[in-house]
Amino acid sequence: MAPVGPYKSLYSFGERGRAGDGRTPLAGLIAAGGEFYGTTEAGGTTNAYCSLGCGTVFKLSRSGTEEVIYRFGGAYGGAAPAGTLVERNGVLYGTTSAGGTGSNCLFGCGTVFKLTADGKSESVIYRFKGGSDGAVPVAGLVVAGAAFYGTTEYGGKTTALCPSGCGTVFKLDASGKEQIVHAFAGGRDGLFPVAGLLALNGALYGTTQYGGRTTALCATGCGTLFALSANGAKKTLHNFDFSTGSGDGAYPAAGPTAVNGKLYGTTMGGGKGADGTVYRADISNGSERVIHSFICCATRSDGTFPLARLTNTGGELYGTTRAGGTGNAGTVFIITPSGAESILYDFAGKPDGAHPQARVLPLGGSLYGTTADGGSIGEGSVFSLKL
Repeated sequence: MAPVGPYKSLYSFGERGRAGDGRTPLAGLIAAGGEFYGTTEAGGTTNAYCSLGCGTVFKLSRSGTEEVIYRFGGAYGGAAPAGTLVERNGVLYGTTSAGGTGSNCLFGCGTVFKLTADGKSESVIYRFKGGSDGAVPVAGLVVAGAAFYGTTEYGGKTTALCPSGCGTVFKLDASGKEQIVHAFAGGRDGLFPVAGLLALNGALYGTTQYGGRTTALCATGCGTLFALSANGAKKTLHNFDFSTGSGDGAYPAAGPTAVNGKLYGTTMGGGKGADGTVYRADISNGSERVIHSFICCATRSDGTFPLARLTNTGGELYGTTRAGGTGNAGTVFIITPSGAESILYDFAGKPDGAHPQARVLPLGGSLYGTTADGGSIGEGSVFSLKL
């Protein structure tokens, strides 16, 4: 395994009492033009719509100098961005999980927006209505060809189990024309796709957090791993099957990562200790195997509850867990494709950070990431970890 070097807290949100700064960065970072860009779910502009702030887009230098380049205003303009940005031709694209329009959603059904890298020009290119078109995009977008693809947690088809809709996969062109690629039907089809998609060889791969196979431990289903063709034909590759004695995962909150013809991913539940898993699945036939079960605290200080997509660097996979570790504030871990896992860093809360739930970004021999909480005053942080 790769050796690990010093951990560095690059920035703590809200430190020194900065007015209008962001807080609670749920999403990971992207690198563009020599800078990092990211979002915070809260902070920024506070109003009657957003008592803790409607969220921000920020820019960060590699040395840790932060600048908020855009503050969401709530309501029609969007609020609470939770997904990682994508950059295309010098423009940033992302989603907000609230705001916009939609009478079916108490605080708006979410938006897709674009923003110039200097923050001076922002526009909403789509507002979800909350019906058949989808609602509440909590994940970021993926670019495939000339289009953007994403997921909504709700909207689409309604059932007794999904009165607000079971979730969708959507396609959006640069002009803002939206098309539903797949509307989940609940049950065996899956429900609540909260993770971003993987675009690979003309197909899309993703997960649903619930649905699929029900067990005594998964009353609404343990979740699914699925593939979508370019014409929208859906295939369930694997139904997670967490049950007494099975050791399979349950409730995937992250999308998969491809390595040498295999899909690797995490589940926030299931496994031998019910603390989450790392799994490997064959792209061609969906055969799946848990390669690591997280087991925290009883006999060792492993991580628990991995919510983030894995990152492939040099043939090894890196990830984060929201909890577990020596301080129960989350971890950064490394795992080989064969399943050998070790903890690279245990978060302590203050001042370094706590509860990471986004994927790490490899750049220049280091990993860069965010923590949703912790930092110097508990409003989240950005960190680097040298490899």
